[in-house]
Amino acid sequence: MAKRLMDDIARQASLDEKQFRLLLVDEDVDELDYYAEILRYLGYEVRKVGSYAQAVELLGHERFDLVMVDQGSTSFEGRSVLSRAVEADRHVPVLVLTRTVDADCCIEALDLGAYEYVQKPLTTAEVRELVSDYLKPLMATASAGRDYPSQQAVVDSLLPAS
Repeated sequence: MAKRLMDDIARQASLDEKQFRLLLVDEDVDELDYYAEILRYLGYEVRKVGSYAQAVELLGHERFDLVMVDQGSTSFEGRSVLSRAVEADRHVPVLVLTRTVDADCCIEALDLGAYEYVQKPLTTAEVRELVSDYLKPLMATASAGRDYPSQQAVVDSLLPAS
């Protein structure tokens, strides 16, 4: 049943999604593998990293279209990755995932530039919806055969219509 659901969801993923590079950071190896498998199955190129320090270093010399980082504990160990990702390119969406929702961490993450603060676990369908929502501006531009949209176009596409 689960395999069939994943097959159906994967079929719905557009070919344009396959070109997007995602950085996935989590020190919990099981969760890192779980989400990496889902994202790859959905057609994304995934760089999985099991260390916050390694992810910070990687963000210094590689470009990603989206970053997903685990909060860590309520001490918010993922803060360094979030800060570095925003510093590298504040227009690349950073999603903070957590098993333990903490109001202070949520506020801090959003203040530091996180686009979303999401409680785990997530189903395959939820991962697909979450990631595709933030990559839609890039997908539309890629399917039109142009380079990446302007930073303002990405920001505008995420804001509610007035």
